[in-house]
Parts: sequence; structure tokens; C-alpha cells
Amino acid sequence: MLEKIDEPIDVLASFGHPLVSPKFFRWRRKTYRVEKVNLVYREAEGQDKIYYFAVTDSANYFKLAFFTRDLSWRLRELWSEG
Repeated sequence: MLEKIDEPIDVLASFGHPLVSPKFFRWRRKTYRVEKVNLVYREAEGQDKIYYFAVTDSANYFKLAFFTRDLSWRLRELWSEG
């Protein structure tokens, strides 16, 4: 089941050259470990760049967004069984 979320999240990520890679994120008082980054792409919104990460934990699929203008993260989508 796909759910549109669009809520702020806290993310622990590694910043290497040239990639950003989310490792853990906290949403609604629960911490999720990113098991795999399946896809990364970016969009431009004016002068801002938004990087999207399609990630999985052990049970769910998430779409995370990283905004370069203020270095903030948002959970955009959640896909889960049931």
C-alpha cells in the first residue's frame, strides 16, 4: 500500500564524494535503519536542488527527500505490505 507522507524527518547520513547516503532516519519517534539505497535522483526547484532516495529497511520501502537550500530531509512516501 502506497502512502503519501511529506513529513520532516531526522536523518543520519554519510557525505562522501560525490554521494550522500542515508543510513538511519527517525520518523514519528521510531528509528529506521536503511538496509539498501535502491535509487537516487535529483530535481531542481528554482535555485534549490532536491535529492530523492528510494530506500528500504527490512520490511518497507521509503522515498526520502534531501533539500540543499536548508539541508533538511522529508519522508515523501511509504510503501508497505498490507
